[in-house]
Amino acid sequence: MVDKIFYNESSAKSLGWEPSWLGAKAFDDSLIRKIRAFQRDNGLKPDGLLGPGTFRRLVAHREAQEDYDKAHVEIQPGEKAILYKGKKFPIKWDKVVLPTDDGGMQHDNGYQHMKRKRNISMFVAHWDVCLNSKSCFRVLNKTSRSASIHFAIDNDGTIYQFLDMNHIAWHASKRSVNKKSVGVEISNAYYPKYQNWYKKNGFGERPMITDATVHGKKMEPFMDFYDIQKEALKALMEAVHNALDIPLEAPEGDTVVKEVASGKYKGFVHHFNVVKNKIDCAGLDLNKIVEDIKNGK
Repeated sequence: MVDKIFYNESSAKSLGWEPSWLGAKAFDDSLIRKIRAFQRDNGLKPDGLLGPGTFRRLVAHREAQEDYDKAHVEIQPGEKAILYKGKKFPIKWDKVVLPTDDGGMQHDNGYQHMKRKRNISMFVAHWDVCLNSKSCFRVLNKTSRSASIHFAIDNDGTIYQFLDMNHIAWHASKRSVNKKSVGVEISNAYYPKYQNWYKKNGFGERPMITDATVHGKKMEPFMDFYDIQKEALKALMEAVHNALDIPLEAPEGDTVVKEVASGKYKGFVHHFNVVKNKIDCAGLDLNKIVEDIKNGK
């Protein structure tokens, strides 16, 4: 049987690594457990031995972390931000509420907590079929419902962050997409029968969409987002792009995209691009928003 502590001590001397690289203090059983956890997270045999193969993955992980730290921009006083791995990244929008802010909301279940940096390559847009973002949060946060989301955009354009972007939210119907994405729920009760609620509560009448198709079928008329919600979405997409380096791309068409559903796509997508039993956000032109961001509009 291999003496794992002795092996790792010898490996560290020859390859030039330290226990602190894995958050350990010494060559002991705790270090072996951390090596195994790293190996499992990176598709390696979890034997607790930090050999050349694990070392190469560890170096790549550390270099990626250094790139992330360099990309982090210091937030100026009064500037709004979104959270990624506990750090703040700027957003060009005045109405942003973080989980720890006054009036903030934070998921306490229905998501996967991540300690290590995850590879995020997609942003998924949803509508919440709720009257406002607080109602959406209450629905998602019920213990009986295994669902969560990173962001929500309320009727007045306020952006709420419910979850640090590094954690895996359960929002996109497929694990392959959840583990690679962040998501937003844009508040919209969808059905025209709720127009009076919006007017009575001071938001005004919602625009209507009458010509949308999804999965090749024409939809019945439904309520659209307010313009201020679309502007907030654009600001959020730009901030997420800058923080996570998600490409400013969006798929064409009104149905499932195989590359999206498999988790291999890189860009900004609709929920209906993931699975065929979802229709959100039909009528929302993500390609136009992406082009506006590229052109600085």
